[in-house]
Amino acid sequence: MIGGSLKYSICLVVAVCLCGCSSTPASGVENFPRWRKARAVDRKAEAISHYLTAVIYASQGKKDASLKSLARVPELDPGAMGPTIQLVRAYIRDENFEAALGMCEKAVKQRPNQANLHVVLGEIYHRVKRYDDAMKSFERAVALEPNNVMGYGALVELQESRNDLTAAIDIYERLIEITPDSPGLYYQLALVLIRVNNKPRAIEALQKTIELNPKLVRAQYLLGILYLESNQIEECIGQLHTYMKRRPNDMDAADNLAGAQARAGRFEQAIGIYQRILSSNQAQPQHHIAAMYLHLRAKRFDEVSKLSPPEGGAYFDMILQALAKHAAGKPTQLLVKALDAVEGDLDAECGRYLNNLLYLFGEHDTGTWLFEALGSLTEEADSRVLHLVRARILMAMDRHEEAIPLLESVLANFTPDQWVHYYLAICHEEAGHFQKTEEHLKAYMEFIPDDPDILNFLAYLYAEEGVKLDEAQELLRRALEADPENPYYMDSLGWTYYKLGRADEAVQYIQKALYGMDSDDAVLRDHLGDAFLLKGDVERAREEWGRAIRLDPDLEGIQEKLDRHQP
Repeated sequence: MIGGSLKYSICLVVAVCLCGCSSTPASGVENFPRWRKARAVDRKAEAISHYLTAVIYASQGKKDASLKSLARVPELDPGAMGPTIQLVRAYIRDENFEAALGMCEKAVKQRPNQANLHVVLGEIYHRVKRYDDAMKSFERAVALEPNNVMGYGALVELQESRNDLTAAIDIYERLIEITPDSPGLYYQLALVLIRVNNKPRAIEALQKTIELNPKLVRAQYLLGILYLESNQIEECIGQLHTYMKRRPNDMDAADNLAGAQARAGRFEQAIGIYQRILSSNQAQPQHHIAAMYLHLRAKRFDEVSKLSPPEGGAYFDMILQALAKHAAGKPTQLLVKALDAVEGDLDAECGRYLNNLLYLFGEHDTGTWLFEALGSLTEEADSRVLHLVRARILMAMDRHEEAIPLLESVLANFTPDQWVHYYLAICHEEAGHFQKTEEHLKAYMEFIPDDPDILNFLAYLYAEEGVKLDEAQELLRRALEADPENPYYMDSLGWTYYKLGRADEAVQYIQKALYGMDSDDAVLRDHLGDAFLLKGDVERAREEWGRAIRLDPDLEGIQEKLDRHQP
């Protein structure tokens, strides 16, 4: 039990916090009637009493009673900002956003220059998805206190939740100006730069992170990966070696280190790394496939078949074994013909194993080698599977027009399935052949009528061309029934509305699509800019095009739009 003098001290401290303190009355106060002054003091005293009561109830776990008492404080003493913010945050914790918003908006009107109040108001707007209002509140907080890290932090969180990553980058850079020796800020900046695929600047940010804190091992790993993806091979090898001294059992890092050694032409070193991976309990089928490929490149043909995955990768296991037999001068006809009888998902295997080989060991070198090697196998025995894999290699290397004859030969000489039509649709779309793209998408739909990705593909094709827009809406309705939150489908619908001249709906759906993406997207920003222009909001249109050009400086037509709509 608290003693009387201690109670008095607490009351005094709270009174000072809530009411302020002055040794002399403000000018003119001495002329007020005594009852007015006494009444003001009485209300403040009552506010203090309710605040203390709220504290006591909270300590006893009586949340509702505590809230009820706390709510009386700002009613009695509107200038008591501390309890007001406490109450607002309590409402937020209880997800009573309506009450929190009403109280906070009232407090902001009373204290418009209180930066932290604007931050709290922005948080509430953010929770109720009023993103534009949240943005204004956070920006006001930063304007009031330019070095207020809380305001910048809230802005970053908002920008990332809206996928406005270009703005998030700007904010991190401002935070770094305020706190230039923070490795955490450089690391967070690097993560955002990675999401927008700005590898050179992400590398710089990670280098600075490690300079400031060499113990951040995750930064070391990410830097090694970025070096690999940027084809800075020796830097990658050095960085991953450094990382693995601290994390020797990280087989993902070992996998990437082997990829770098192979890209440098050091196949034996890469094989040595894979021997360690395969002997660990982390070995996966893709590691076996990668090891088989490396043994082929190192001309260790007799060992390839010993590395087959215990399960998974049936197509690629047989393909690599056939390549080893062919390179060793052994007959391969039976093995090649058996490929077409395998029961499996070739598209999924290409996505998992072929793409992994191209990523790790270099798209151009590995793709070229595999394409030619598989071509030599088809000279001995024709195979639908080999034609499709060779077409997938060309597609991965962005040689879509070269893939079209290969795929058409599969249609002519083998029983067709939906995948042949899907690949042809992609290749013709990349080549700008509208009618052929439409033809193959519709042929795919004869096999699977309600595949939402294909419904979206065809609808977006129509929207891009500005044709059959009513049909596009119906296709997207079906796609969104299957996957209501898919951001790609929402963008296609927004773009269809744009082509129909329905600006408000275009903005609504494209914005929602952006918020749902894993990262920011230049094409969606371009679409959103066009939709705002249709709406007559040139300033917002320029903002979105500005974001688009920062995400992809080579995106066609963006600079022209910015030039044409100068302020």
